Amino acid sequence: MLRLESSIACLIHRLPVLVKWNVSPTRCALPVHEVQPPEPHDVKHDLQQPLLYSSLREEQLGCAASYFIVGRTTVATVNVDEFNTRLTKHLNKKARKWQPQVAVHAPSLGLDFRYGQEDLPFHSASVGKLAPAAITMQLVEQQAVTLDTRISSVLDPDLLRGIFVDERLSEVTIEHLLTHTSGANDYLNGRTEGPTVAELAVADLHRQWTPNSLLDHAREHQQPVGAPGQKFFYSDTGFIVLGLLLEAVTGTDYPHLVHKRIFEPLGMSRSFMPLRTKPAIGENTIAPLYLGKTRVDNAESLSLDWAGGGLAATLADYLTFIHALRSGGLISAESWSWLTESRHKYRAGLHYGAGSMNVKFDEFSPFLRNWPRPVGHLGLTAAHLWHDPVHDAEIVINFGSSKAMQASFYSLIEIVGLLRQLS
Repeated sequence: MLRLESSIACLIHRLPVLVKWNVSPTRCALPVHEVQPPEPHDVKHDLQQPLLYSSLREEQLGCAASYFIVGRTTVATVNVDEFNTRLTKHLNKKARKWQPQVAVHAPSLGLDFRYGQEDLPFHSASVGKLAPAAITMQLVEQQAVTLDTRISSVLDPDLLRGIFVDERLSEVTIEHLLTHTSGANDYLNGRTEGPTVAELAVADLHRQWTPNSLLDHAREHQQPVGAPGQKFFYSDTGFIVLGLLLEAVTGTDYPHLVHKRIFEPLGMSRSFMPLRTKPAIGENTIAPLYLGKTRVDNAESLSLDWAGGGLAATLADYLTFIHALRSGGLISAESWSWLTESRHKYRAGLHYGAGSMNVKFDEFSPFLRNWPRPVGHLGLTAAHLWHDPVHDAEIVINFGSSKAMQASFYSLIEIVGLLRQLS
C-alpha cells in the first residue's frame, strides 16, 4: 500500500512480509512470510487476502520516496491541482480492476476531490456501525439511557440467552456492546458450527435475514466467546442487539430511526438502508457489491446487514455524515471523543474504540511513523469513512468488493501521503 506514484512503485513487488486476512474478513492474522492463494469457490478463503505490508527496509523505498515516507525535512510539496492529478492517476490504475468511488474534502487546504460515480449510492458494510453508535450517544446525552444501562433491563432476557454467557447476562451493558466486549460471538464470520451467515448469504442469494433470524442463527450455531468485559471480540451480533435496544428505547424501528435521527436532520437525501428503506430523492439502487466473487448488491441476502452496517449513501452524503459526527452536528464533542478513544487492537494498524476505528500507520510500517491517525470505520467490502484530524480532512473510499481491501488501503495511504505533502 505504500504506493505513492512511480517513485515508490518498487514497494508493491519487493516487500517481504505481509499482514493477511484470516478466515474472517473482519479479523487479521499475525504477519506471515507466505500468502497462500485462496481456494476457488470457498467463501471463507475467497474473502481472505493480504491487507498491508508490515515490514519495510528503507533501502527498498528508493530515492526521494524514502524521505517522503519517513517524514524527513526534505518532503516535497504539492498544490491542489497536483494533488488532484496524482490521485486521479493512482485511481485510474485501480479502476482497471475495480470501480473506485473516492472523495477527499479538506476546506482549510482548499481541497474538494471526487472520483468515480458521485451520485451512485454504495453499501458501506461495517462503516454503518457509526450510525447506531451515534444514536446511542444521542440517547445518552438526552439521558434516556446511560453507557452502564444493563441490556437485560430493556430487552427480554429470553431474546438474549445463548448470545451471551447466560449466568452473566445481567451484567452486559450498552458500553460492552459498543466496545465489542460483551462476549457475543460474530454471526457473520465468527466461530461457527457449520456455515457462517456470510457463507449462507453467498450460497442462497434469495434468503432474507431479519434481526431475530440472525440472533437465532448465532444462538443455534455459535457459543459466546467470553464473559462481559473479559475480552475484545469484534461482534456484528452485539450490534444487532444494540439495534434492537435502540428500537425498544425509542419506540421506532431501527431503519426509520436512522432516517429520523441522521439522514433527515443532515439532509442526506440520497441515503437509505437497502431492502428496508428508500432514499428521500432518487432510486434505491446501489453500486455493484461483491462478497468474494459473488455479486450481492441486488441480492435479498444482503439483508444480513442491519444495525451492524446496512447503510447506503453517495460520496457527498458520507462526507456530510462524518463531518457532522466529528464537528458536533449529531453528537457532542465529548461523545465523539469517547467513541473514538482507542481501546483495543483490532489488527495491525487498526484499533477499536466504541463503534469506531482508528488507523495507526506506524504499525503497518516504521516508515509511516508520525503520520496522522484517522478515525472513523472500515467495511469488509473495502469501504472507508475517515476523518484525518491533522489535516482536518474527510475521506471516503469505496471499492465495492471484499477482495479489494488491499487495493483500498493502498489508496488510503496515497491520499494521506498526498495530504502530508499538500499541507
